[in-house]
Amino acid sequence: MADLDGHDAFVALSHLLDRTDSGADWQAARSAAIERLRKALVDPARLASGLDLAVLLRQAMTYEHVRRGAMVTPAVLVSHPRFDGFTGWDAVGLRSSAAGEARLVTLLPWTPAWLAGSGDGVENFAASEATCREFNKAGCEGDPFLAAVGRTSYRSRGQRAAVRAALSTPAGGSLVVALPTGEGKSMIFQLVQMIGFVGADQAENRGVTLVIVPTVALGVNHEQEAVNVCGLSPPLAFQGGNDVQNNIIAERIADGTQGLCFVSPEAACGRRLRDPLRRAAEAGLLRAMVIDEAHLVDQWGTGFRTEFQELSGLRRELLAAAPPGQALRTIMLSATLTDSSLETLRSLFGAGSHFESIAAVQLRPEPDYWIAQSTNETCRTDQVLEALHHVPRPAVLYVTEVAAADTWHRRLVEAGFRRVRKLHGKTERAEREEIVGQWRDGLLDIVVGTSAFGLGIDYGHARSVIHACVPETLDRFYQEIGRGGRDGKAALSLIVPTGRDILIAERINAQKVISIDRGYHRWSAMFARKTSLGNGRFAVRIDGRPGTDERDIDMFGDANTDWNLRTVALMARAGILRLLGTPYPRIEQEGDWLEIEIVDDHHLDVALWHSRVEPVRRIGWLAAKRNLDLMREYLCNNRCPAAILEELYGANRVGRTCSRCSWCRSDDGRRLNSVAVGEPRGPWTEPLDPLVANLFDRDLRLMVIYDPGDLARNASRRFGETLQRLAQARLAKLITLGAQPFDMARVLKFAERSAFFVSDLSSLALSRLPRGPELVMVGERQTLEPQNLAPRADNPRIFLVPIDQPAPDGRRLKDVFGGRTLTLDEFNARVAQ
Repeated sequence: MADLDGHDAFVALSHLLDRTDSGADWQAARSAAIERLRKALVDPARLASGLDLAVLLRQAMTYEHVRRGAMVTPAVLVSHPRFDGFTGWDAVGLRSSAAGEARLVTLLPWTPAWLAGSGDGVENFAASEATCREFNKAGCEGDPFLAAVGRTSYRSRGQRAAVRAALSTPAGGSLVVALPTGEGKSMIFQLVQMIGFVGADQAENRGVTLVIVPTVALGVNHEQEAVNVCGLSPPLAFQGGNDVQNNIIAERIADGTQGLCFVSPEAACGRRLRDPLRRAAEAGLLRAMVIDEAHLVDQWGTGFRTEFQELSGLRRELLAAAPPGQALRTIMLSATLTDSSLETLRSLFGAGSHFESIAAVQLRPEPDYWIAQSTNETCRTDQVLEALHHVPRPAVLYVTEVAAADTWHRRLVEAGFRRVRKLHGKTERAEREEIVGQWRDGLLDIVVGTSAFGLGIDYGHARSVIHACVPETLDRFYQEIGRGGRDGKAALSLIVPTGRDILIAERINAQKVISIDRGYHRWSAMFARKTSLGNGRFAVRIDGRPGTDERDIDMFGDANTDWNLRTVALMARAGILRLLGTPYPRIEQEGDWLEIEIVDDHHLDVALWHSRVEPVRRIGWLAAKRNLDLMREYLCNNRCPAAILEELYGANRVGRTCSRCSWCRSDDGRRLNSVAVGEPRGPWTEPLDPLVANLFDRDLRLMVIYDPGDLARNASRRFGETLQRLAQARLAKLITLGAQPFDMARVLKFAERSAFFVSDLSSLALSRLPRGPELVMVGERQTLEPQNLAPRADNPRIFLVPIDQPAPDGRRLKDVFGGRTLTLDEFNARVAQ
């Protein structure tokens, strides 16, 4: 099948439209708009309506119009039978006139009066498929272990830094990773399972990596990717209502053979998986708890779905159950993190353990931001319908409420769209899986969704995101527009607000943080019915009623349990108690019990609640209010979105990128300068393993010399064995400078299945490897600078150099090196001891 591009692809499409070509012998893989229409036309199932096809035709013609520099207005003859009977050409911005038995169709610009600055066409940039962000660029060279997930390079330097930091996490440690949408956060937990951590003794084909996902749809998506990429055997996603598969997962977790497991926070904290997880932890086979979309711990855990914050207790329970040195790692992944989100994660997952964070977030260059003036519901309906008759596909229409999603889906079907589905929190599991599969396979043009849609779903080609609502935070808005342009190509963001939207956003933003009075009342009732477990630890019943007075008479069920959980979660964030998970052994009495450890003995003093709990409540309230205020500022359209987003996420944690907005569209000179985020270094510093420490003198330098002309035939094999032994002792970094006389493929064969990091550099100054000990292989005629050889307390170095390697001053390095010196044979022998 011929793969056409550019002008050739559009000519072939023209022949398909006028029936002089069947479309079966060619494709346009590099011209997505043309390929999408071709597939829809030749689809034997004929799923697309005439309206669906007409919008796709508009998109393909706009793509061709922009490709020609907007100097030529494309026109095509249409006689394809799939358009028979279609009369709505004007509604999609196409002029149609009779031309014999065909119709001559010409592109018209879409310049709606209700969108300021639309004179050059609203959708042109998104339809152009212009590349805004490149992946797999030079400088993103991979580590040998990427072969385990079918790759040879990283998508970006940020992904490389994140992977290396994650795999360097020590036992019991917690790491927060912020990495932009589209740069492959899922590779992190895939590698945790396939490779393990630096220095960890991973049992062959055993171990469990628990991945907490906010939606079942995301878990299913991750499962399919892991099966394809890692070769793991399903089931991997724990799904409510699928008892047979869930029993298999529970059994495999208990015996440590599950591998990756994708679960909701409710399932992870529930009775069905709690005991299997504990058994895996007790055997040292629970590798990690990975929380995907970790910003939701703060956003959702405070107001609803309190299991997100109860994960803190589950983690502590599993940490306590593990053998020494085999405690699970906790890795939290997100595309963006506010100060509030990071501090919440620190308070819940940082106490009593190593806690670090690494961020490599560049604001996304793909969105073309459009903001309509606030209007009424009737006008908004007309405007959004008009937009969906014009904007490039695939498109997401976001709303806030489930009822609105149902209404909009019905409205779009009545308008004539057929390749449209809706997805929200009440969508049944089987239907949800079907929708996600159709979206990922390119069979849907529009998905109407609430915030539950799209979280982490890896479909790169969405071109338009429309908001028929106002999100309650700017953070949620930015997360949702991240559904578009994940392939690094231009995408359109359009928000059409109403006055009622602001009221809904304010209501949702007023997070359900319990008042001091009610919180104290609930806690007093829970603690009065406690069971003492000794050593300052107690079990409290979290499904118990808070009292018997008039306010409490109807408090029961899930809502009551959630309020109790919010109370203890708030106390944990205030440092008054620690959440320790489900008591073990299990409490025999009826009810849902939570083990807690009292940190402050004055927890029943109302004055302590005012002095310790109230400030935490207020911090959360202020952070949410600020987030909504920035959303309001964005809607005012008086400042560049990049500047507002930089204010939200912190200039010290994100790299600014100015994409496209009303400011730069009107005057390119107003475009803000971009600020590159660079490649951060991993944050971990660990004590040296005794084997490594004994190689050094006090200044933490070692030089190993060899004669390049007199290497033994087995030198590469022996040196590879030495590196493998060092990797097991947590020396997991290798830098090569110049050509090496060793067979490096043989030397590094072990590194295809080990967390071992390799950089081939021209200068040590360019290294961005994580902190800690490293081995530097210096090729012949390579130059070392004085600062390279200086002692470095946080970066012990072993230099492997030719015997005649010159020092910076021209003398032989082995004659003037201040640290310990060994021959290669001596070095191999000492490591092998």
